[in-house]
Amino acid sequence: MAVTITNDQIMSLRNQTGAGIMDCKAALKESNGDMQKAIEILRKKGLSGLAKRSGRTMKEGIVVLKNNDSKYVMVELNCETDFVAKNDEFVKLANEIANEMLAKDFDPSKDEKAKEKLNSIAIKIGENMQIRRGVTYKKESNSIIGYYLHADNKKAALIKVSFSNKPIDVSKAEELAKNLAMQCVAMGAKWVKKEDVPKEVIEKEKEIYKEGSKTQGKSEIALNKMLEGRINKFYQEMCLMEQVYIRDTKITIKKYIENVSNETQTTLTVERFETFIVGVE
Repeated sequence: MAVTITNDQIMSLRNQTGAGIMDCKAALKESNGDMQKAIEILRKKGLSGLAKRSGRTMKEGIVVLKNNDSKYVMVELNCETDFVAKNDEFVKLANEIANEMLAKDFDPSKDEKAKEKLNSIAIKIGENMQIRRGVTYKKESNSIIGYYLHADNKKAALIKVSFSNKPIDVSKAEELAKNLAMQCVAMGAKWVKKEDVPKEVIEKEKEIYKEGSKTQGKSEIALNKMLEGRINKFYQEMCLMEQVYIRDTKITIKKYIENVSNETQTTLTVERFETFIVGVE
């Protein structure tokens, strides 16, 4: 009796050996679904490891961002080539997953049904694919969700901004949220404010800087001063509130938010944000 070979088995063997999809399928059939025997079969045929893709980063893909009333979702799917990133089936599945996320709360990167659908396309096209990540934001009575999706469908951001009382001009607060989402995509902040950066990250930055040639032979006082400057620069690059506002480089994002808060007679606060850029952590 023939053993049924699943898409997950084929993709698992492909990731372990780097062999082609059809070769993996044939080896699994020959081994009656035994993974180790299938690996041996591929090795004997000289197909294992020739084009190993398990170590290759899938740097292409698509980001889909959708909203429905007060719910906003963002999902990223990866593949190997830009050509496949524009494939109709690939794009359609990304949109279907986003629509499902609007209908119910779930993590698409861990959903077996979603992964099975993607694997079916991967086997058909012959390229590695993955559902890298997904996130859901919900607007509440005291918050605004800002969003931005770049025209290339490879970069997007969601940001949640809360207010202490209803702004006298809600449109200005909404504009701020959208501008902040654009800022996130353009400047690649990882944290909202300095206090959010883990201590181990700062210590690692100090360690890296200390080992640099510029610090060699410096006194402890001079070194500490240099480290302080380096960490401040790190905050300015990686913390949203410390960044220079891209639409007015004379002010920081913190000052921009303060200005709009004053204009709208409320206190606006960035609660969280997520930025998805294909091929970037």
